[in-house]
Amino acid sequence: MTVIILSKQERNEYETNKLVESFTSKGITARVCHPDNFDIIVDKDLREGIKYDGETIELPKLLLVRLGAGILPFQLAVIRHFEQAGVMCVNSSSAVEIVKDKLRTSQILSKNGLPIPNTMLVRLPIDDDLVTDNIGFPCVVKLVSGSYGEGVHLCETIREYKKMMEFIDILNAKKTMIVQEYLGDRPGEDLRVLVIGGKVVGAMRRTAPEGDFRANITNGGTGHNYEITDEIEYIARETAKVLKLDIAGVDLLFDKRGFRVCEANSNPGFKGFEQYCETDVADLITEYIKFKIQGA
Repeated sequence: MTVIILSKQERNEYETNKLVESFTSKGITARVCHPDNFDIIVDKDLREGIKYDGETIELPKLLLVRLGAGILPFQLAVIRHFEQAGVMCVNSSSAVEIVKDKLRTSQILSKNGLPIPNTMLVRLPIDDDLVTDNIGFPCVVKLVSGSYGEGVHLCETIREYKKMMEFIDILNAKKTMIVQEYLGDRPGEDLRVLVIGGKVVGAMRRTAPEGDFRANITNGGTGHNYEITDEIEYIARETAKVLKLDIAGVDLLFDKRGFRVCEANSNPGFKGFEQYCETDVADLITEYIKFKIQGA
């Protein structure tokens, strides 16, 4: 076996199917495995301590990790065990863990001089004056970990913000949250930029459905191919680099001063990208994986 695709998707899901087909066309054997079906045994031989459905499996040359912000501790442990057993992992466990945490991502990007919206970590009870003075309104409230636009809410006014916090408090949902500056220059629009192996391979302008500010394709948004400028290329490439992502979906927000990084994804979906940008993303991914395997 050459590649294991670690994915929660079923074998017949669009993206998994495309990856398997693309690997097959390149003469690369690929097997799709669900992360929760592994058992890990730590003893003197790490390579023998990986079981799948109760059976010892042949270790691959590379593990292609198709897990993102929703990854669980056990699933991270599976990736780490493969790494300790000497198997290349794309993306690595450390990179996946970093971008799962939106605040940590923002901290790393800020430290490396990359443009981000003003961001604040908050917990209940919240000092409203701090939010007003440092972020302002409208503002975007996010869960620290989330994907596909889930756990993201736009508060147009401080009144709306306070009512939402009161509701969260009543539910006793003591979650740590992020409050982020809202960039309203192009409301309901953003850019999804794909980076594979340090190279920007395409950009898609996403537009939110009517009545929503989240432009995710999975939430009903639409896409259009977007010309890659020097600024877009630099920001997206450097974002992937400092976050140590071999494969990244970098989301950029339009701002009157240029672009700012909204977030980065370690498991970017590409069905919409292939549909709207006419780019064979699966082929670009498998070609990069082939290069990694041959260079090992």
